[in-house]
Amino acid sequence: MKIVLASASQFRKRALDMLGVPYEICPSRIDEKAIRDNDPASLTRKLAEEKARKVASEHLDAVVVSGDAVVSKAGRIYEKPRNLAEAAQFLRELSGGEFQFVTALAVMHSQTRRMLSTVEVSDISFRPLAEGEIQSYIEKYSVLNYAGAFESDAVLFFADRICGSYNFVTALPVSRLIVFLRAQGIKI
Repeated sequence: MKIVLASASQFRKRALDMLGVPYEICPSRIDEKAIRDNDPASLTRKLAEEKARKVASEHLDAVVVSGDAVVSKAGRIYEKPRNLAEAAQFLRELSGGEFQFVTALAVMHSQTRRMLSTVEVSDISFRPLAEGEIQSYIEKYSVLNYAGAFESDAVLFFADRICGSYNFVTALPVSRLIVFLRAQGIKI
């Protein structure tokens, strides 16, 4: 049984690379904007599961791994920014405050159609950010590819405090991924 990662994310690839298992990459290419929910945990789970279903329908001999992540602050959900101006605005709004990095993981066995999924949350507090460092960050990093316009380097640069899951490093909860892969018959 092969493993298929339903993502081209370098961070999700890193999660599977850490496990040392062979895998293929097949991004799901679902219309993420067609799936909506006001609850960040529910939204990320729906998206991760739909990605897994889509790729499982194309790979009938696989265990499919997928994920999704959003940032949530004060009832607002921050997905990937549409442009650099929006990315800078996201970082301004996250500056000096606490927010949640919400990550969903879905692992689906394409033959049995068994879906395992979970959602994990990290509470992150950013120190106040200077406008110059926001601009420097969005120029240096591919911020349009990241929920909330930041990735793990930004957490190292900007965070005062992190509590909960360290899922922001790989955008997949690696410990739970191991458990789910084993439950789907993958030897790790």
